[in-house]
Amino acid sequence: MSKKDEFLKMMNFRHACKIFDENQKISDENMHYVLEVGRKSPSSFCMEAWKFLVITNEALKEKLRPFCWDQP
Repeated sequence: MSKKDEFLKMMNFRHACKIFDENQKISDENMHYVLEVGRKSPSSFCMEAWKFLVITNEALKEKLRPFCWDQP
């Protein structure tokens, strides 16, 4: 499979995770990797002025929940 075909296959896979396993935690190493890849991803303005928040405080998550369409 060519790199183009492999990339197209990945782009065609559209999956929205609707239920998350609350017992499954993302390692710090993986979280840093995801944030770094996100930080380096291009924007339409070529400015890449991304800001990411990783919220681990459960009380704050509950306060934010009504603003996130009540998603757990």
